Amino acid sequence: MAHCSDNTCSQSNPSTLSDFRPISVTPILSRILEKYVVRCWLRPAINVQQLADQFGFRPTGSTTCALVYFMHYVTQMLETSSYVRCLLIDFSKAFDVVDHAVLVGKLSCLPLPPCIRNWLISFLSGRNHTTKTSAGESTPAAINRSIVQGSGLGPTLYLILESDLKPKSSINKIFKYADDTNLLVPELTDVDLCDEFMAVQNWAQTNKMIINMAKTKELVFRRPNPRLTLDACVITGVERVCEAKLLGVIFKNNLKTDSHVSYVLRMCSQRLYLLKQLRDQGLSIKQLDIVFQSIIIARIAYAAPAWSGFVSKEQEGKIDAFLRHSFRCAVSQQLFTFRQITEKADHTLFSSIINPTHCLHQLLPPTRITHYMQLRDRGHPYTLPTCVLQLHKNSFINRCLFEYIDL
Repeated sequence: MAHCSDNTCSQSNPSTLSDFRPISVTPILSRILEKYVVRCWLRPAINVQQLADQFGFRPTGSTTCALVYFMHYVTQMLETSSYVRCLLIDFSKAFDVVDHAVLVGKLSCLPLPPCIRNWLISFLSGRNHTTKTSAGESTPAAINRSIVQGSGLGPTLYLILESDLKPKSSINKIFKYADDTNLLVPELTDVDLCDEFMAVQNWAQTNKMIINMAKTKELVFRRPNPRLTLDACVITGVERVCEAKLLGVIFKNNLKTDSHVSYVLRMCSQRLYLLKQLRDQGLSIKQLDIVFQSIIIARIAYAAPAWSGFVSKEQEGKIDAFLRHSFRCAVSQQLFTFRQITEKADHTLFSSIINPTHCLHQLLPPTRITHYMQLRDRGHPYTLPTCVLQLHKNSFINRCLFEYIDL
């Protein structure tokens, strides 16, 4: 039986059994092996606390969890400070510029068996690339940077690279989703944002990463109706904005959601037009309902636990009006409401974070002392927090703690 030199099958249709050529399974087996190494050796070797602020490429991590963490600490910091500065840091081509020598140095610090460490080093070594044009092919050049695209190891290796990027002060917070890195610094802190950003720049230089200053933005969240408004010093070269899109959600400096709600309704209106076209082409109501929930309800529910607690009655009314209009257009089998969608999303996420292995479990308060005279069961065993502002009470964790106390 003949074999292809490039490990691929012939594109012609085989007429006899002898014309079949086997497809190489080496890439598939390689990816399975890489994931096995990640699951059995690499992840157990990483200190859990090192990934406490990382929500990408983790079993329980998601953009929703990252944004819940973000809003929890923004509103918590506003309890005692009049403003909170948020720096949205952009690393240029983060996965493409990872330096292999730097990465190998960090792998050497992990408690890995020598055979696994050497295998990982071998995985990163000896890679070449060539450029092929009509004029010919270039000579092979060594690849000493970047994460191997599509590999089972790549995402975890990037987490290891950025796992030591931490704030200088315990008061300040850094949270990450893959290469999206964001820094929170309140007004009352022992290390201001300028010093924190300088430390991030030094980390980037040491680890041979590149910060894109043109795309790095600052957003300053403020208390509602503050008695005294103070302007923090502007970081040179960083634009200060009134609103910014973070992981698909638009946040404003006054924590209002009108921009995000308008953005979501605009997208949903375009998708509703598509559903009407499908309806006119004869798609059944049952099939339309499946598509409706997939492209409209899912869009409204995206990251809802992070922002739904700050939606005003007016904005909620606009979403409900759109949902009623969609129902009248006969593209959905049931009438949804915004409150119904968000309550389901809240309950699903809160039920999962009770598990100690969940990435958001760290935000839950201590469990309360159970007295023998307690006559009824509670919905959860956690103490209720004391909130100075309604903003912090509206954040996901506190909202659920108060809502599910008597379940």
